Amino acid sequence: MGPKPILVLKKFDDISIFLNQNSERNLTKISKHWAGEAILNNKHVEWKKSRKLINPAFSSQMIEKYFDVFNKRSFALVDKLKLYADTGKEVDIHKYLLNSNIEGLIENLTGAPIRTSEKEVDDFGVALKDVLHGVARGITSPWLYSDTIYSVYLKLTGNMKLIKELNYLPAKIVRENLKDANEKYRSETADSSKCLIDLMVKAQQKDSTFTETRLEHEFLQLMSAGTDASALNASFTLLMLAIHQDVQQKVYEEITQLVGEHDAFTSDHLSNHLKYLEQCIRETLRMYDPVAVTIRESQKEHVLKDNTIIPAGMYILIMIHLANNDSAMYENPHKWNPENFSEQAIAGRPKRSQLSFSVGPRSCPASNYAILSIKLQIAQIIRHYHVSTCIKELKPDDLKMEIGIRSKLGYPIRLTLRKKTRT
Repeated sequence: MGPKPILVLKKFDDISIFLNQNSERNLTKISKHWAGEAILNNKHVEWKKSRKLINPAFSSQMIEKYFDVFNKRSFALVDKLKLYADTGKEVDIHKYLLNSNIEGLIENLTGAPIRTSEKEVDDFGVALKDVLHGVARGITSPWLYSDTIYSVYLKLTGNMKLIKELNYLPAKIVRENLKDANEKYRSETADSSKCLIDLMVKAQQKDSTFTETRLEHEFLQLMSAGTDASALNASFTLLMLAIHQDVQQKVYEEITQLVGEHDAFTSDHLSNHLKYLEQCIRETLRMYDPVAVTIRESQKEHVLKDNTIIPAGMYILIMIHLANNDSAMYENPHKWNPENFSEQAIAGRPKRSQLSFSVGPRSCPASNYAILSIKLQIAQIIRHYHVSTCIKELKPDDLKMEIGIRSKLGYPIRLTLRKKTRT
C-alpha cells in the first residue's frame, strides 16, 4: 500500500549495482520534515553542492587535527564513568557515548571550544532517539510515503514539537559560530584546511543558495547521522567485548602493547595499528548495523545482475542488515566473530562488501572519522576498565529494528578499574 510501487533489495550484488549506478536521493518526503533538505536527502544538483561543502571537513588532513578533541573527550568520558567503577552496578553505556560524540563533533566542526550546556546535549540526544523512531515508522509504513498524509500524521501525533526540539541545538550552534567565523573570514582566506564552519562562510560568499537555514539543516543532518550511529556501534561493541571475555583480553593486550597508561592516541595508532579492535568494530557493524534499512527513489531505469529491470519512479527499500548477514558472504552469519574481518577473510569477499557506510556516490563522507572515533572511545575505555555484563547472549528477540538495530535490553556494562589505573 502506497503511492508508488516498492521493490525490496536484500542481496549485496543487487544493492551494490543500484547504489553505484547513480546518486539517487533518500526519500525526501520523509526526512525533510524532520531535518530539512541537505546532504542526506537533497536532489542531485544541490546534493553535489552539499557534498563539496562537507567533504573537506572529513579529509585525512582535517581528521589529523581532530585528535586533540578525540583524546580530550575520551579522557573526559573515562572520568565520568568512574562514578560506576568497582560498584558492582551496571550502567547503560549508550547515553555516555552519545553525549561524548555530540560534544566532540561540535568542537571539531566549529573549531572552537564547546559553548553548549550539558542539558542541551542531553535534550538533543533524547530528541534524536525519538526522531529516529519516527523516521523509521515513516520508512516502514508505505501509506505514509505521501507528503500530504505524512504531514498530517506528524501533526496528529504531536511530533511537530519534537522536530523543534531536535532543530534547536544545531541551529543555535550554526548561528553563533557563523557570526564569529564571518568576522574571521574578513581577515583571513578560508580554504579546505579550515573547519566546517569556515567552509560554510566561504560557501555563503560564493553561492546564495547556502542560506543560514540550509546550513543549519546541513549541520543538523551531520549531527543526527553521525553521533547516534557511532554511539550505537560503540555500545554494541563494548557489550560484545563484555560477553566475549577472551576477545576483550586480546583487545586489551593489543592496546597496552601500543600505548602507555596515560598516553594520548595518535592517528598512526588508530589508522595503522589496533587492527584486531577494528575487526571487532566492523563485525559489530555487520551484525548490529546502525543503519539497517534505507529507502531510495529510483530516478532512472536500472538493470540488476539477473536482468531484473527497476523502472524509474519506483521506491527501493534497501535491507542493508540482511545483505550484511548473507550466508553467501559470511560463514555462520548470525554468530559474532571478529575473524570475519581478518585480512584473509576480507580478501575472499568482493571489494566493499560491507554496506554499513553505503557504497556509491552517496556513501558516508565521514566513514573514516566514524571508525577512528569509535576505535579511540573503545580503546580508552578498555585500557582503563575491565567490562562485564549480566547478558550472556544477545538473541534475536532481544533486538529491534528501527533505522538501525537496537537492543531492547539496553547496553548494560559493569566497570572494574584495571589494577594499574587505580588511584
